[in-house]
Amino acid sequence: SWSGDQPAINSIADAKADPSNGFFNAKWRADYEGISRCNAVLRVVEKVTDMTDEEKQILRAEARFLRAHYYFDLKKMFNMVPYVDETTTEYKVPNDQDIWPKIEDDFKFAYEKLGDIAPAVGRVNKWAAGAYLGKTYLFQKKFGEAVTIFNDVITKGKTSKGEAYGLYDNFADNFDPAAKNGKESVFA
Repeated sequence: SWSGDQPAINSIADAKADPSNGFFNAKWRADYEGISRCNAVLRVVEKVTDMTDEEKQILRAEARFLRAHYYFDLKKMFNMVPYVDETTTEYKVPNDQDIWPKIEDDFKFAYEKLGDIAPAVGRVNKWAAGAYLGKTYLFQKKFGEAVTIFNDVITKGKTSKGEAYGLYDNFADNFDPAAKNGKESVFA
């Protein structure tokens, strides 16, 4: 344990955290704020009149990817959490449902609807969604589905810039700002 750097996280890493640890509340709030913003996008995109259907589809897929990303985080950390989507009107939502299937559905939607190359660096593409879908399968012990999607990501996948995935020859390139969003970057 390191005494000076983020002691709240260190106690979690040492399995000595208790409910008074402020990191849990901060993490919960940040993830649900992200989910709220994704749900707002999904509600509003249906009313937009100055975008093509293709642009709307990309926006829906990106929002669903991000929502699944936040829920994936919550599921790993807290397990049973309330699930709120863009159609939710009653906000007293129980936490008695396993949300893996909903996370999986959002990542599948993004994987099926997004293109190989992202519209801009830092935005998500099909392959980032595929990598997360594979991780979702692993957490559900769906190993056959995981290996299939991971093989596609490894053999066909591209970074948001369109570069084939791979490892840098020089490990230090991972920490070089000039190599940012390079061939090792799945989602950044």
